Amino acid sequence: MILHLNGFIDTGDQEQLHRFRVQVKKLRAMLLLLDSHSSKQKLSKDFKPVKKIFRHGGLIREAYLNLLLGGRYQLNNEEFTLTMVNEMEANILDFKNSARKYIKIIKEVHASLEHDLKPVDDDCINEFYKTQLEQIALNLDELQFNDALHNCRKRIKILMYNRKIAEKALEGKLQVNNDYLDKLQNSIGDWHDNELAIVLFASLGEGAKPVIAKIRRQNTRLKKSIQILVKDFWKKATIAEPQSTSAIRIV
Repeated sequence: MILHLNGFIDTGDQEQLHRFRVQVKKLRAMLLLLDSHSSKQKLSKDFKPVKKIFRHGGLIREAYLNLLLGGRYQLNNEEFTLTMVNEMEANILDFKNSARKYIKIIKEVHASLEHDLKPVDDDCINEFYKTQLEQIALNLDELQFNDALHNCRKRIKILMYNRKIAEKALEGKLQVNNDYLDKLQNSIGDWHDNELAIVLFASLGEGAKPVIAKIRRQNTRLKKSIQILVKDFWKKATIAEPQSTSAIRIV
């Protein structure tokens, strides 16, 4: 995490910022898993100061991705482009000016986490996976294209980020099909990105209407694909193909 943060601070490379944020997500997912056996959720609380850095980086990424989105759909709107560029550059400058403080925060968080880490047995990891999958299955039984679906994706991502830990810790009867979960979360992610793009471009007036219409057509196809994917979620998510190399076995 620190490596990619320093990489972005030194170079301004968007890929380094992206990798930093992915590492934050992975670490947060692991801490949620480790905290699952405790009502105090101590590790997640230790990690909270990093969320401020994550959100600040998110402002930069949002403007950058909006620029890419405008280019992808050939949006000819100079005001939009200039606004995104200005927002991105202002936040990059602010981020770099805060670099020393951010590095200090992360080191302090690191020390706190080391102090509070405790062993977690296999049963807790097993129960965490079962609970998450059951909650996802429950939500997908009444599929609606709203925030609940986006939250399902977040839960799936937590399971995916922790798969290496689960593979090493568990052996049992229930197999988690990573390929299926990854395909599903990608499809939901594409749908959600399109929803955000529609809201973004809707504020640009008449000139953006053809772009919005194109995105809506894409989303119609995506929704049909997701409806097919989520059918029999529990069976698909917990029974991997016989020769699959990407299954996690859960008791």
